[in-house]
Amino acid sequence: MNNAEQCIWPPYEVFYISSMQFNCQSAVSSMARVSSVFEQLPLRPTHEDAVALPSQNILNEIQNVILQGAALSRYFWPVRKGHKNRAEHLKRAFSVDKFSPLYDRNLRNAIEHFDERFDKYLNSGIVGYIFPEFVGPRPIEDGVPGHFFRAYQASLELAQNS
Repeated sequence: MNNAEQCIWPPYEVFYISSMQFNCQSAVSSMARVSSVFEQLPLRPTHEDAVALPSQNILNEIQNVILQGAALSRYFWPVRKGHKNRAEHLKRAFSVDKFSPLYDRNLRNAIEHFDERFDKYLNSGIVGYIFPEFVGPRPIEDGVPGHFFRAYQASLELAQNS
């Protein structure tokens, strides 16, 4: 049995924990920054408030959360063979099972193969409204297709301008 197939030697477990701690802390910090932005909005935000949101910063932070989640997922469900015992050890240590959101490979695969999916999407010939970055409530559909490349549909109830 080679080292990759063995369980984690107890003195080395701290290295895995430290690596995973970075992923968790990075994701939590990102969500705190996003929450801080949304907490600064008035109780009934206007369209102008939504437009003034720092979309790029918000999307960068949300993307970081997703990337860190994918990194954590690989510790528990490795891509390559030969790491099953390590993964099983960590799943027991952290009480993680297939009911964890980290188990779902769909989001992880979407992130890891984004470039390939993006190639196919762009080669399909897109027309309509193009939103490179967008944060806010989904625009009202007017029959023209909309394409959102980096977006977060915030559930903001915008105040009606009278």
